[in-house]
Order: sequence, then C-alpha cells, then structure tokens
Amino acid sequence: MRLLSLAALLAAGFSSAHAASLDVTAAYKMKAASYSNLHYNTGDKNSHSFITNDARLGIAVRKIPLEQRGGEDVTMDLGIVLRAIGVSGSTAAVASPFDRIAAYYPSSNLTPFIENAYLKVHRLWGYPWEATFGRQNYRLGSGLLLDDDGAGLTGASARGELPWWNMKLEGFLFNDRNPMNATGPNSLDLAGLSVDLPGEGVWQLNQLFERDRGNQTVYGCSYPGNPQANGCLVSKAVRSFTSLRYQISYGPMVFDGEAALQKGYATPTGLTPSGNHITYNGNAEVVRMKWKQALWKTAEGIARMSVARGSGDNPDTATTDEAFFPSRGHRYNGLERVGFGELFAATAYDAFGGNYSTTTANGMRNGASGLLVVGAGYTPPAYKSLTLDIDFFLYQAERISAGSRTLGTEWDVRLRYPIRDQLSISAAMAYFRAGKFTDAGRSIARKYSFEVSGRF
Repeated sequence: MRLLSLAALLAAGFSSAHAASLDVTAAYKMKAASYSNLHYNTGDKNSHSFITNDARLGIAVRKIPLEQRGGEDVTMDLGIVLRAIGVSGSTAAVASPFDRIAAYYPSSNLTPFIENAYLKVHRLWGYPWEATFGRQNYRLGSGLLLDDDGAGLTGASARGELPWWNMKLEGFLFNDRNPMNATGPNSLDLAGLSVDLPGEGVWQLNQLFERDRGNQTVYGCSYPGNPQANGCLVSKAVRSFTSLRYQISYGPMVFDGEAALQKGYATPTGLTPSGNHITYNGNAEVVRMKWKQALWKTAEGIARMSVARGSGDNPDTATTDEAFFPSRGHRYNGLERVGFGELFAATAYDAFGGNYSTTTANGMRNGASGLLVVGAGYTPPAYKSLTLDIDFFLYQAERISAGSRTLGTEWDVRLRYPIRDQLSISAAMAYFRAGKFTDAGRSIARKYSFEVSGRF
C-alpha cells in the first residue's frame, strides 16, 4: 500500500507538470453460489456452497507526451492492475471442479496478482497506430479462439488503421502457459493477427497460432506400440486457428457470428506412428442473435437466440484429432465458468459436464466429444429498473461412443437491478436436467446465486 501511495503521489505530480492524467480504478464483486449434484449422479452428487470474492485495483498515468510527429503528439500510457480472487465457506480451498478454473489464474486464494503491467504508445512513429507492451488483457474476435479471461497475457500487441477501405489491422505475440498441463515443462506461445473490414456490418478475419511445448495427452488417439491407454502422449503441439466473424446491428436486430477452422500437428513421445506426428483437423461455429421489440408505450422487450457447435473427434481416424479445442478460449470469469447456460456453462468445446478428472479435456463423460448448443431467451420490459432474464438451453454431444447424444437441458432465470453503470445486484437460478448420456437416471442439478458488484 505504501508503494501504491507513493506511485499515486508521483503520478499526480507528473500530471500537473506535464499535462498527463492519473486514472485510478477499483472494482469488487461478491457472489454467493450454491451448486447441487455437479457430478450429475445421485450416488455422488458433489455439491458445494461458497462465496467468491473478486477485487481489482488499477492505476494508470495517461497521455504522457513523448514527441511530435507530423503535427501530432506521440503519447504514452503506463498502467498496472492488481487482481485478487478467492473463495470462503467451502470445504476445500478450491474444490473440484473449480480447481480446474483456479489453475488458470496465477493465484486463487485472495492473494493479489498482477493482471496488467504495461506501457502503451499512441500514434507510434507518428502513424495512426497504438502498441501495448507488457502484461495486458486481450481478446481475439468474440473470444472463441483466445481470451485471457482476466488473468492477463504477457507480450506485445499493436493495432492501427490501413490506408484502404477503412480497414484496421491488429497483431499480437504472447508467451504464457497452458493451464490444462499442470505438470512438467509448460510454455505456450500465442501469435496472430486480425483484420477488420467495415461495411454494412463488420467483417473480421482472425488468425491464431499456438506453439504448446508441454507434455499433454491427445485424447482418442491410438497407434501400434502406443503405451497410453486413453490417448497419445505428446511433447509439443503446433495448432493453427483461422476464423471469420461477421457483426451487424440493423434496426432492432443484432447479429454476431463466427466460424473457425483448426489445423496443426503434435509430436508424440516414445514410439511414433506412421508419418511421425499426430494431426489436428477441427472446426467450430458460434452464432448469437438478438431482437428488440417495442411492446407498449416506450417499453421494449428483447428476444435472443444462440447456436454453438464444435466438432468432435472421429474414432475411426486413429492419429487425427478432429475435436476443436483452443487452449485459451473464453470460458472463465473469476472462479466460475461462463458460457451457454448458468450451470452447464458450455462453450463449443467444453462444459461443466460431470467428469472433472484428467481423463477428458472437455469435462464431459468419456465417449463424448464436441458440443452442439441451442439456446433461446427473452427479457421483458424492465419494471422500476428490475430486469428479468429467462433462458433455455439444449446440449448435445457432436460425437458419442454409443447411445443418446443428449447431454441435458437447462432453464435459467435471473433478476437484475442495475444502478447506472457502477452498481449491480442480481439473483439467479439454474435448473439442469441431465440427458441419458450424462446420466441414465436423468438426475437434476441446480445452481442458486446472489451477486453484488460495483466499480469506479
């Protein structure tokens, strides 16, 4: 705290002398959550209740003048954001399956970690470009391929305007770790670019390259002499993801869709199959639509639909993995999953699926690969600032070993009370009924939560 106070005083003095500005931001979220039957098994329910804490404190000195180029000021921002997340009231520090989420963050016991520590240069070399160096938040496209989820990524990114058709170009290079690989060497390089082409809507082309230098299992893989029982152990993986995204807001309609392809290869340890490597060949699609409809007087209701699909692994191709699975796609917020559904919280490639051991990467039962999600919801006009959201989701596996493909269905109800853009109070309930593949007895799982969040 003394160091932060000293930094604030120095920044304030610098601000008054050089026309820079000091920004101080703070945010806190407390959420009480109760989960029942997270294993979707009446004989082993795995129920948990706890309170999560999520706090942020940020200090940034902005518009520090550097020089003039072409009549324009070149300026710099310096910033640091500390974040602390943790739970209280649980029987374990971070119980399963939340330990998978905790592994994503540098710390999960309310000890602050550095989420951001960066410098940002505006109008670099006098051109309409800005470059950021250091630990920073970053999302590629809709987050289907890459999102730091509030953990921060260390590296560099740059964004600027191109001289043709109002196009914008963005590039990045980060080095981090793959939280799915908890043991052994772990180094994950992330590089790529994004091109925006505005028109009637915005077309966005995204490219991501992953070089994963850590021991890991490619599930569903097999070849003669392979010592692994449930897949192939590899020491390095190179994955390439290419996506095309389209966004448009036209009158009462909002549309956001993204389709992606995955390619790449992995190097097995020990004995190698014919061809000396294992290949990746997956695909995924995510579509979100929203309509705003006037009902009476000035009241307005909102209807929405969503569809997400990620390819699953074909068991007939022994050394090709068709399961779409980026290492750092968007799926966490603090110590909870986010996705399609409040409880099952599915993405196009993983979910709170009932299997939280290391025998699957997607969290679902053995034999299920890939996901298909269809959702629909409605928000009626607010009453005295109270807003009600009602959503329904159907979950299916894209590929299964045998039997029904249905993983389950879920109803979500949320009541929100926002005050301006700074304080929000909400309560939510999720009711999940397991499909036959998840649980032959079709057991019920529930989630109840109460959340208060504020920011400055």
